[in-house]
Amino acid sequence: MLSSLFKSVLLLAFVLSIAACSSLYPDKKLHTGQHQLLSQLSAQLQQAKLPADALAFVAYPLDNAAEKVSYQAEKSMQPASTMKLLTSIAALEQLGPAYRGKTQLLAYEQAQTKMQHPLVLKGVADMDFTLQQLWYLLQQAHDQGIRQVPAIQIDRSWFNPARPELTALPFDETPREYYNLLPDALFLQRNMLGIRLQSTADSISGQFYPSLHGLELVTTQVQLTDMPCAEWYPHPHQLAFKRQPDNVQLVLQGEFPKNCQKRDYLQLINRVDFSRLVVQQLWQQISGQKEVPVLEQNAAEATVLLAEHQSRTLAEVLRDINKSSDNAVTRQLYLTLGAQQGAVGTQLTAQSSELQIRSFISSLGLDHSSLIVENGSGLSRSERISPQLMTALLQHAYQARYQPELIASMPLAGVDGTLKRRFTQPQTQGKARLKTGTLRNVVALAGFVTDQSGRTWVVASFINDPKSGRGRDVLDSLIEWITRQQDKNSLQ
Repeated sequence: MLSSLFKSVLLLAFVLSIAACSSLYPDKKLHTGQHQLLSQLSAQLQQAKLPADALAFVAYPLDNAAEKVSYQAEKSMQPASTMKLLTSIAALEQLGPAYRGKTQLLAYEQAQTKMQHPLVLKGVADMDFTLQQLWYLLQQAHDQGIRQVPAIQIDRSWFNPARPELTALPFDETPREYYNLLPDALFLQRNMLGIRLQSTADSISGQFYPSLHGLELVTTQVQLTDMPCAEWYPHPHQLAFKRQPDNVQLVLQGEFPKNCQKRDYLQLINRVDFSRLVVQQLWQQISGQKEVPVLEQNAAEATVLLAEHQSRTLAEVLRDINKSSDNAVTRQLYLTLGAQQGAVGTQLTAQSSELQIRSFISSLGLDHSSLIVENGSGLSRSERISPQLMTALLQHAYQARYQPELIASMPLAGVDGTLKRRFTQPQTQGKARLKTGTLRNVVALAGFVTDQSGRTWVVASFINDPKSGRGRDVLDSLIEWITRQQDKNSLQ
């Protein structure tokens, strides 16, 4: 009984909060429209069995902030992947749209047939460093006459710590998935390896792609069962990583369906072993030199540049970040903000990145007391931001010189990215550029919406609740309401 009364009070407070806001407007149509929005959102929350205080939002046309509609505007909320907009805006301002990460092949001496010192592969947050690009760098060393090296060093020290995976706790129960990839200054193939498994009624076989010398897939411990093929997933307890004297083994354990084929890209082995095996194999293929040691070392004194690969520009990378909601690339970019400023003693790169973002927000004269930032991607249990701060940042970005680059990176309603199958009705399709956000306890939308008069609105809306998925229609209704609005002055 008390619980029902409490929910009713919260819903009433929700109604009154926007009613108070709308009472500022003498225009009757506007006043009525906001009450209709409020009533609809309240009813939807109640139908979804969500408390009113789970919702927070701000929306207003950029040319007239006085028409703002909001609820709990200053409440610090979990933003999920809408936090990528903050990282994107800060990066455009501080790095510029033409910024590129890079991977360098360095030496301690000029190129010669038999090098006296190691070659160095140094990562500087290259977002696009693939096995093909690694082959190209090593081939350039060979083209300059290098045939033998005492070792090859891998330098990941541009980020501090260089090996975050050694201490980081898993975000959820699927740590091998791409979205859980931790940052790495040497982002080689994004540490992802393909695996293909195939079974008959009485046997199972498997392989990696690409295949790597020194990496073996062991399937002898698998028990074949009649479970449906679609139900099998390589959970951590089913894949055991083992180092042997002559190779590295990935041991498949537990049950696997009969007559089943599975193929996936996953973080299958330790990134150090992955890099070592790949570098050794490619250098042997190119130079013919066998058993070259590959070492993880800071190599600041290696200053002779032999070859370099550069990633796509930031403006291009932002499309992956926002349209596809790429967590791994966002976390790389977030650390780049701090690393680009140079090391300050033993300061962690993530701390430096946070300082850069807060300094940027302060330079705009905005209050960032609602902000908690951990990795800049929203894939976090701790990150927070208020709708008021998010909309203020978006308003600044819309008026800034790099607005086209940001806008082009955001999903277009009903057309592409994470909104391809959302807002597909004629009234909304193509009328909004919105970043989505989803966690188990969060749904969110933030970005820009065009109304019937052609005006651009800025909006940030969040629902935080263990059952937040029930509230997606609430946020969609807010966007649909904005698309129906008209500039009252244009009707006179």
